Amino acid sequence: MPALVVFQRRWRIGSDDLVIPGVIEIIIRTAWLGLLVSLMVQHEVDTSRCSSGSYLLRLYLLGAVILLVVTILITVLMSWHSARGTIMETSPRKRVSHLIVSRVMLGIPEVAWNILGTIWISTGNIQCEPDSPLPMLMRAVVLYTWVAIVFIGGGILLLFDPMKRPGVVEAGTLEPNYIQQWEKRCRILCCARSLDENSAEAFRNIADVFASLFETNDLVASDVAAALVLLRLQRKAEEEQEETFRRNNLHLPISRASTASIGALQDEGSLPHQQSPRPEWMKVGSAYHFMKFALASYGWPWFVYGHICSSICKLWPFITCCSCCRNVTGAVEEDNCCQCHTAAVKAITGLTRDNFTFITFHNTIHEVPFFVALDDESENIVVAIRGTLSLHDAITDLNAVSAAVKGEGVPEGWTAHKGVVEAAYSVRRRLENTRALQEALTARPGYGIVITGHSLGAGAAVVLAALLRPQYPALKCFAFSPPGGLCSKDFALATQKYVMSVVVGDDLVPRLSMNSIHDLRHKITCVLHTCPQPKFRVLARGCWYMLFGISSSHLHSSSSIESPAIDRPLLQGSANTCTYESVEDVRINFSEGTGNSCSASPPRHTETPLHPPGRILYCFPSLPIEDRLDGCVGEWEFTWCEVREFTNILISPFMVRHHLPEVVLCALREAAALAAQDAEP
Repeated sequence: MPALVVFQRRWRIGSDDLVIPGVIEIIIRTAWLGLLVSLMVQHEVDTSRCSSGSYLLRLYLLGAVILLVVTILITVLMSWHSARGTIMETSPRKRVSHLIVSRVMLGIPEVAWNILGTIWISTGNIQCEPDSPLPMLMRAVVLYTWVAIVFIGGGILLLFDPMKRPGVVEAGTLEPNYIQQWEKRCRILCCARSLDENSAEAFRNIADVFASLFETNDLVASDVAAALVLLRLQRKAEEEQEETFRRNNLHLPISRASTASIGALQDEGSLPHQQSPRPEWMKVGSAYHFMKFALASYGWPWFVYGHICSSICKLWPFITCCSCCRNVTGAVEEDNCCQCHTAAVKAITGLTRDNFTFITFHNTIHEVPFFVALDDESENIVVAIRGTLSLHDAITDLNAVSAAVKGEGVPEGWTAHKGVVEAAYSVRRRLENTRALQEALTARPGYGIVITGHSLGAGAAVVLAALLRPQYPALKCFAFSPPGGLCSKDFALATQKYVMSVVVGDDLVPRLSMNSIHDLRHKITCVLHTCPQPKFRVLARGCWYMLFGISSSHLHSSSSIESPAIDRPLLQGSANTCTYESVEDVRINFSEGTGNSCSASPPRHTETPLHPPGRILYCFPSLPIEDRLDGCVGEWEFTWCEVREFTNILISPFMVRHHLPEVVLCALREAAALAAQDAEP
C-alpha cells in the first residue's frame, strides 16, 4: 500500500504495519500498568512507610496510571484500525494517521510527567524507610519510562523517509535531486567519501538504477515482504501442478528452470535462440573440472567455509609462513603474510607453485582478483576470475547499466553489463602488462586456453573471452552462475559457440537483470492488488512457512489464513483445480489471472535487454524418490535449457543458497556422475 503520510511527511511504514507492534506494546504496557497499580495499592495500605513526599508519590503513580490507560486505549484503537482492510485497500484505515497523531501528542505529557518524577526522586523529595521496596521500584518505573521514550524516539527517526516522491522533468527523466539522494544514500552505505572518477561514475550509475526501480511504486518494505510470501505460495502451487502433469504425461519432460511466464517486458522473439548444434567439448565432466578453478579463485574464506572442521589441517601444508619477510619466488600479488589465499588455490586445484604464472588478489571497484594456471590434466591454460566477495565487488555488480564492448575484432553493437565490462578490461590489462598468458603458452605450447569464473567472475570471463577470441580462436569459456543481465542479444548468440554456462536450481543471479527486476516489481504490485487478506496475516503465515515449510494443505485449503468458515484463499486462483493441456499453460495461468488487475509503467534501463551467455547447462534437484519415474539417481539431475527459461526471478528459500560455489560444485559432481553412468554401455 502507499507509504503512511503523517505531519505532511512520508514514512517508511504503511497504515497496516502497526498491528504486531501495537499488540506487543499493549502487552508490555499492560504488564507495566499492573506493576504501577500494585505499587499504588502497597503505598495506600501503609502510607506511614514514607516519612515525606507521600502525596508526591501518590500523585506520580496516579498520573502514570492514567497516562498508561489512555496510551493503551489509543494503541488498541490504532492496532484495530490498522488490521482492517486488505493490503491495497486503504480506506478502512483512514483513521490510523489521526490516531498516530494522538499517540504522538500523548507523548508530550508522558515525557513531562517522567521529568517531574525524576526530579522528585533524585532531589530526595520522596523519603521512605530503608527496608521499603518503594524507592527502588519507583526508580525502575522512571528508568523504564525513559527507555521506552528513547526507543520510540529512535523508531520515529528510523521510520522517517527524507526522500520525497520523484518528479519527472522530461519524459522518462527523473528529477536530478532524486537521483542525487540515492547516490548519497549508496555512498553512506558503502562508507565512501573521496572517490576517483571511475568510482564516482559507478555510484552515479547505481543511483540511477535504484531510482528507476523505485520511481513509480509507493510501497514499503513490509509490502514487498508480503508479496514475496504470496509469490512463493504461487510458485509452490505451480511446482505441484507441474509434477502432477509430469506424472500424467510421461512423454513430456519437465523444465524446472522457470515456472512463470515471459512477462510483458520481453517477448520470446527478442530472446536469443540456439541456432547450431552444441559443441562436443561442452561436457558436464569438463564443467565439474573447471569449477574447481573457479572455486579456488575465492581464496581461503570459501575454503574455510567448505571445510570448517579441517580447514587448518588441509591448508597447513601449502601455507608459506612470514612470506612478507622472506624472499619468496613466484608472481603472487597482494596476498597476506602467510599467503593463505594462494594456499587455498593450491589445495583446491591440486597444483604446485610451478603451475602458476600469475596470481593477484588486488581488489577495488571494477578490478577483480584472478590467476593464470597450467592445467596438465586437461592440457589447458586456465584463467580463473574471482566472483563477488567484497564490497568493491558488490559495487561492480550493481553498476548494471549497459555499456558497449569495445576491442579489436569485436563486432560493433555488442553491449553488456557495465561493471562486468570494466572488470574484464582490467583483467585484460593485467594479462597484457604481466605477459602471464604468453609465458604460460610458451611453457606449455599446444595447450588450449580456458577462461572460467563464478558469479561476477563468470561475467568477466565471458567478456574477456570475447575480447581475446580474435587472438585465440580456439579459446573456451566456462561460466558458472553468470549474471542474467550480461549480454545483448547478438552478443549472447555469438557466445553460444565458445561459452558453456552452468545454472543450479533456483539461483537468483542468472535470472537477475533489469528486465526481470522490473517484471518482479510488476508482479509484486499485481499480487498485492489481488490478495484478499490483511498484511499481518500474510506475514504471520510467512514466518510459519519459514519455520515449518509449506504443506499441501496450506496450498489447497481455502482456510489457510482465515477461519474454516470463511472461504477465501490467500491467493486468488492459487488453489484452482483446472486441467492443463501443456506445461506452458501451467506457467501462464497466474499471469493471465492477474494481468488485468494492474498495470505497469514503462521501465527505464530496459531499452537493451541483457541475457545470460552461451549454452546453458541447468542442474536441478532430483524429484523425491517416490516420484521418480525414470530411475534417476543422486541428488541432482541436469538438462540443457534455452535463455527463455531464465527470464523470471523465482521466489524460493534456495534462491541464494543455490548460488554458492560449493553448491554449484556439488551439483556438478552429481551431474557428472550421472552423465558418466548414462555414457556406460
